[in-house]
Amino acid sequence: MKSALIRMMAVAVFATSISAFAISENPKAAKDKNPDSANVGTVESNVSLTSDGLLEKLDQLQGEVQQLKDKENQGEQAQEDTKRKIDQQEKEWNDSLLGIYGG
Repeated sequence: MKSALIRMMAVAVFATSISAFAISENPKAAKDKNPDSANVGTVESNVSLTSDGLLEKLDQLQGEVQQLKDKENQGEQAQEDTKRKIDQQEKEWNDSLLGIYGG
């Protein structure tokens, strides 16, 4: 559970910091410096597509984490119900024995 949370947080940090790795230079200025270079705008659009994919993956991971939490809560609830039933059966058993042997 902790490792899934750590992975999710790492993806979230990476997704939010992806703009720091993008080319932040003005495309017009970059073209003036090196007119033979590729269009900088296409690189930025590719980065935005990548960040959209990461955000979708992050949403998917958050959904999976929520499902795991729900399953864990259901397991805890089942354990509590089982313990409650056992306690009730023990109480009935003690009451039955008390009735048989007096008290």
